[in-house]
Formats: sequence, structure tokens, C-alpha cells
Amino acid sequence: MGRSFCLLSTSKGCGLMDKRILFNLLQIVVVLLFSPLVAGVTNRLKEMVQSRRGPSIFQPYRDLRKLFHKDEVVSERSSWLFRFTPYLTFVTPLFVTLLIPVLTDYPLFFAFMGDMIAGGFMLSLGGFFATLAAVDTANPYGPMGASRTRMVGFLAEPVFMIVFFTVSFVA
Repeated sequence: MGRSFCLLSTSKGCGLMDKRILFNLLQIVVVLLFSPLVAGVTNRLKEMVQSRRGPSIFQPYRDLRKLFHKDEVVSERSSWLFRFTPYLTFVTPLFVTLLIPVLTDYPLFFAFMGDMIAGGFMLSLGGFFATLAAVDTANPYGPMGASRTRMVGFLAEPVFMIVFFTVSFVA
């Protein structure tokens, strides 16, 4: 029958590595497909709490489709960092999905590298590069917005770390 059916079968001849790769890929696909839906449901819950009516829960999918069809606008004065940052901010949450198992109890590809703290650092890496890209533009309002965003992050992140450490000590 060949090697292609080994991923889905439960026979003893199949390697554990094949199943781990399948679950890793499945976890990335699930995160990519359902992240906009989670954002839409969150927005719908906010609308219900505020007694107002807003767009559908599938609106983030429409927004993504619209954004992917837009042309790229890059300042002449921006460096390679400005072009590199969107790719990095897209990939870092995907690496976090490879750190923390959600769909399976198999250890994932990067599970040896860390845990929730490493995931937090990886997510902050994307935010750090987004701040650098905002400073890299020739627009004077970019650094101002970046400094405001970082200030909110500096105020909120220690609180989250205290909560995570408290929960980890209790568990």
C-alpha cells in the first residue's frame, strides 16, 4: 500500500514520528483556520454585553481576504526590517502552537525549547519587531504610536506574568 497510508492507520508498522508530524501540522492548520473565528465570537460577545448589533462572527475572514488582496505600500526610506516584520509577526504565533500542545499529548516539535514562558517571549518578539517597524517608517506618528503600544505592554505584561506564576505555584 505504501507509506502514504501509514499516517492514518493504527498498525504497529507505523512510526510514532509520523503521527507526531501529523498532529503538529493539524494543530497549525486548526490555529490558522479558527483564529479569525475566535476573534469574531469575541467581538460578538462584546456586542451582546454592550447591547448593540455588529457584524457577523465571520467578518474577520472577510477582512483577511480583503487585506490579502491589497497592494503593498512601502516607504522609500524604510529598511529591510519593515519588509521582514509582517512575516515574523505571522510566524511567531505559529511557533507558539508548536510549543504548547493543544490537540494531543504528544510532545511537539519545539516542546524541548520551553513552555508558557517561552511562548510569551516568542509572542513579545513579534510585538518588539512591530514596534521597530513602526519606528523605521519615515512617518513621525509611527514612533509615537509604537511608544504608546509598548507603554501599555509594559504595564500589562507584569500582571500577566504574576498571574501565570501564581497559577503554576498552585498547580
